[in-house]
Amino acid sequence: MSVSVVIACYRGLPVLQTQLQALADQDYSGAFEVILADNAGEPELAEYVEHHPLADRLSLRWVDASDVAGTSHARNVGTRAARYGLIAYCDQDDAVHPEWLRSIVDGLAGAEAVGGPLERETLNDPIVASWRALPDPAEPPVLGRFLPISFGCNLGVRREVFDAIGGWDEDYPNAGGDVEFCWRIQTSGHSFGYAPQAMVAYRYRTGMRESWNQVVEYGREEVRVARQYGAPARQWWWTVLHVGVVAGTSPIWPWAWSRSRRGQWVWVTGNLVGRVQGSIRHRYRYL
Repeated sequence: MSVSVVIACYRGLPVLQTQLQALADQDYSGAFEVILADNAGEPELAEYVEHHPLADRLSLRWVDASDVAGTSHARNVGTRAARYGLIAYCDQDDAVHPEWLRSIVDGLAGAEAVGGPLERETLNDPIVASWRALPDPAEPPVLGRFLPISFGCNLGVRREVFDAIGGWDEDYPNAGGDVEFCWRIQTSGHSFGYAPQAMVAYRYRTGMRESWNQVVEYGREEVRVARQYGAPARQWWWTVLHVGVVAGTSPIWPWAWSRSRRGQWVWVTGNLVGRVQGSIRHRYRYL
């Protein structure tokens, strides 16, 4: 089976090189191409692709996706430029494991869309890696007590399913787009699978402010998707526990002064703040 790997790019140099090398190291024996859908439209990236030493090996292509801002638009442009009937998505700043593409293709043999797990150890220093827990890699995460999802940086879909549901929703330019895409696939009657061997090394933001802004946006947009699909959110006791954790791990306490503890507090608190903001904005209780 031939596969088109689509990477939504935005000012991805120089970190993109790590992902391209990881794709070159795949153990997949079939044909595949790599499409860089450039949401910034940088001539430097186009030139980088043209002269890249792995260009032939990866069937590497650059496409301009700068007319509309957002990751969802870039993924749509990249997918519509694809030559093959299987689409695999990954991100510019991560690194897929060697068996990733083979596992995605194997998963798509039995399902119309498929996700895979993330790991945090390879690309992050131990302190930054401790800031944010990731879902159990053995099974797909279920969000909002509703349906399974996969992160946009580790997702495969058959091209005919992408076309049938209309691609990525560009009203979700960045955060929330992967959740909405996965839920729309399933609520449209298509099957969703999980490939636990399709592992991706996930890169965290390294600044406290960057992490705060990211997780607050995640929380807000998750509420929006939940309202759209009627997802019931977590049970009341989880919110009480969450508030207790936020209070007990606040940096006002001496035991929470380390960089590791402060990063964990930013992630947990930012998620709660985003959910509160989203619940108010969208008039949908989702805490």
